[in-house]
Amino acid sequence: MKQHLDTSLLQQHALLFLLKFLKEQNYRFTVITPLTHERIIKRKEGLSSRFTTLRDIFGWNLPFAPEDLDPQLFVLLEKADLIRIENNQCFSKIRVASLEDELFIHSAFPTVENDAVFFGPDTYRFYYHLKQYLLTQSPSCQRAVELCCGTSAVAISIAKRFPSISEIFTADINPKALFYSQVNQQFNGLENIYPIHSNLFSNLEGSFDLIFANPPYLMDIQERQYRHGGNNLDGTELSFNILREAVKRLAPNGSIFLYTGISISQYGNKFLEAIQSWIINYPTLKCTYEEIDPDVFGEELEQPNYQHIERIAVVLVKITAI
Repeated sequence: MKQHLDTSLLQQHALLFLLKFLKEQNYRFTVITPLTHERIIKRKEGLSSRFTTLRDIFGWNLPFAPEDLDPQLFVLLEKADLIRIENNQCFSKIRVASLEDELFIHSAFPTVENDAVFFGPDTYRFYYHLKQYLLTQSPSCQRAVELCCGTSAVAISIAKRFPSISEIFTADINPKALFYSQVNQQFNGLENIYPIHSNLFSNLEGSFDLIFANPPYLMDIQERQYRHGGNNLDGTELSFNILREAVKRLAPNGSIFLYTGISISQYGNKFLEAIQSWIINYPTLKCTYEEIDPDVFGEELEQPNYQHIERIAVVLVKITAI
């Protein structure tokens, strides 16, 4: 137990040092889809000689030599077990992404571990649409929660953009996600964000003016936490459960903002059908459903679980208590 605690403290210190170092170096890295990332890595590996940059190490997760890094930074990361050695080459065990002007720790590429913490194109889209939504709302939101928070990048960015929100809870079932969330929160110097280990609302109390989420929505054969949204409703079981639980925790005039992917087959859209048959039981709720991207993660259609699916789309579901 003590050794685990010591390792966590070492990693926390090393990650905060890394973020500060990268910020001073004006580091920026936009995370792309795993398939595109893999293509770029193959292209870079084909170069016979090149200068190893910070983006190569902490963005693309390419191999590097100890001398490619600042000596103090390398020692800190090595002591904190944040560097792995393979075939006499070093690899960072984490990545750093940028969103607007801030930096965020998340899991290294490829995200194969069950407890990997994902940051990707959905993070950017989710933040953009939530920001646009809040800009059109009255500034009465005081208490908010992000479910399935991952890195808490969206909650942190929302807190900085909308300082009138008194407190934001960031909930996740994955301890590693909460650890990265804590590091990201500390680095950004925010005191009104509270990471909490919770299976949806299990460890959360009270009602909320705003409930927002970007949950896993794929039918992942390995059922990795950051990808798998359940086998029912073609991968949107978790998304639908969030809506069902969230309406019980809405404050008067509160709202739910759900960003999720849905699978559409020749037989229709199971997620939308489930919402339509469920929401009629709540006449005091206003619900809107909007498809914002008709075709994402097309490579998933090659998987056995998706042989009946024609496309995966991204949708926004907004529910307001009237």
